[in-house]
Amino acid sequence: MKRLRSLRRTAAVAALAAATAAGLLAPVQTASAQQRAEPSNLRKFTQQKVRWEKCGVKDLDKAGARCASIRVPLDYSRPDGPTLSVGFSRIKATDTRHRIGLMMHNSGGPGGTTLDMPLESRAAMGEKLAARYDLIGMDPRGVGRSSPLHCGTSGHWLRSAGYDDADFRAQARYEKQLMASCQQKYGKKMSYPRHFTTRNTARDMDLLRAVLGERKTSYFGVSYGTYLGAVYANMFPGRVDRLLLDSAMDPGRYGTQAFRDMGRVNEEFMDAWARWAAPRNSTYGFGDTPAKVRATVEGIARQAAREPLKVGPYTADGQQVPAAYMMMMSDDRDFAEAAKNIRLLYDAAQGRTVEPTEALAAALGRPDAAMDNQNSLQMSLICADRQAPHDLSWYRKNVEASRAKDPLYGPLANGVSPCAFWPGGKPAEPPMISGNDVPGLIVQSTGDPRTSYANGQGLHHKMPNSRLITLKARVHGVYGWYRNACVDRQVNDYLSTGRLPAKDTTCEKAPAGR
Repeated sequence: MKRLRSLRRTAAVAALAAATAAGLLAPVQTASAQQRAEPSNLRKFTQQKVRWEKCGVKDLDKAGARCASIRVPLDYSRPDGPTLSVGFSRIKATDTRHRIGLMMHNSGGPGGTTLDMPLESRAAMGEKLAARYDLIGMDPRGVGRSSPLHCGTSGHWLRSAGYDDADFRAQARYEKQLMASCQQKYGKKMSYPRHFTTRNTARDMDLLRAVLGERKTSYFGVSYGTYLGAVYANMFPGRVDRLLLDSAMDPGRYGTQAFRDMGRVNEEFMDAWARWAAPRNSTYGFGDTPAKVRATVEGIARQAAREPLKVGPYTADGQQVPAAYMMMMSDDRDFAEAAKNIRLLYDAAQGRTVEPTEALAAALGRPDAAMDNQNSLQMSLICADRQAPHDLSWYRKNVEASRAKDPLYGPLANGVSPCAFWPGGKPAEPPMISGNDVPGLIVQSTGDPRTSYANGQGLHHKMPNSRLITLKARVHGVYGWYRNACVDRQVNDYLSTGRLPAKDTTCEKAPAGR
């Protein structure tokens, strides 16, 4: 899951590719040895010439980045078949004497673009350390500059199952329609999107590494990007240098269970926000106790379920309001901004005329081409990676069981997934649910509302050679975003030296927030 910042600007390799993986896993010592180690059936890909040009993105061009694209197989078991284009950026190392190597990135999502992510890590690393890396922002296959998928979605798939059986059926119909729109574009069997998987994205990364002539690559992934990083390390352990995983996902919980996990942690985030809002009742008018604030926000959602709210040119129904709350709440520094938006929804519930903010427009409006692209890849990627239950009664049971403990977010996190309507049986390759022995550094906040702290602990336990930095804060996405001197110092020491902290550590939130 991505950090949901889009509103600000969430096992062994199968026989299918055994021959390819076996070749790529071979150790490499020299440039000539590297060429011999690459499998012959991928040689036409690994020997591509890269043509660099300006990115056409203001901040990237200003930073001196250059962009390019390579061709990759749609299906790595058929390298002579159809191909895809994978686009990427590079901010080249300027300290060539002390150059460490590549650092690839993934911003999460699943389905998020990554082209400009090196700008964030560059700022966090500082000029001296960043100058030692070639910072690579590769858009994963299916999004941005990498053969984008477009299903023509009417909105994001993550919506609440509401308050009764009629609401549940309406939410299920909506998810079925989203999958039907993809099938209308790509065929009933979804044979093309089936190749847009995490394992194939990891293969694309390793192919890019080979094209750029590097023995190894470092990696920085956030949210879903931590799962991608763990998959890459599992498939290509000999190719990993530094491995930084921020706001991590337990690979055993990737897929439907990861979304179910979000119910409880988002309720806790809302409780924390309610405790903040109650003393500010004179400003926002939600109530002078946390309980009254909770009653107000839950009342807005129930009102929307009875009759959709009018928010400028948009409507907000009972499926959308809890999702909008979630999209606006991923960072404890943004409590006031969330209060401003919730006040607009409150006024709309009272029948007052309101105009949406940019955040509300993004949450309630029909997706533009870029958001449709990300929605389309997210659905395809999750469904192609790991099989989800198809029995709607399974979802209904979980929704009903969640309401008592998680009344606002339980029906959202446990609702029907579009993967319930994904055609066919098991994925082409098994999902990776285990860890690996590759050393890595995991950064996790205690109040992460997207990938819970328990998820970060789960990945840490499955990577016995990893270290965990815990930040006492409520945020999704720490390094390069939620600046903290204690976290930044340890991460930068690791990226500079390659040495992990001697033990797991805990960092306190700075009083000023950033």
